Amino acid sequence: MSSIVDLDSDQCSFNPLDAIEYLMYKKDSIIFKISSDNPFFQDIKKRYPLQIIKNEGGIVYFKIQ
Repeated sequence: MSSIVDLDSDQCSFNPLDAIEYLMYKKDSIIFKISSDNPFFQDIKKRYPLQIIKNEGGIVYFKIQ
């Protein structure tokens, strides 16, 4: 079963890139979600190869390949 991590959440961390770095090596099947308006989303797209799962109302669900 996959876990979904909300990168827009305050509980995730101040910097979603830090959260991705930490989690992508800890678990195999993590789905991340983030608002397409979040300024970190552009950085994430540049830094990691993404597999977009779905784009629903401005919320993007993805995995890191």
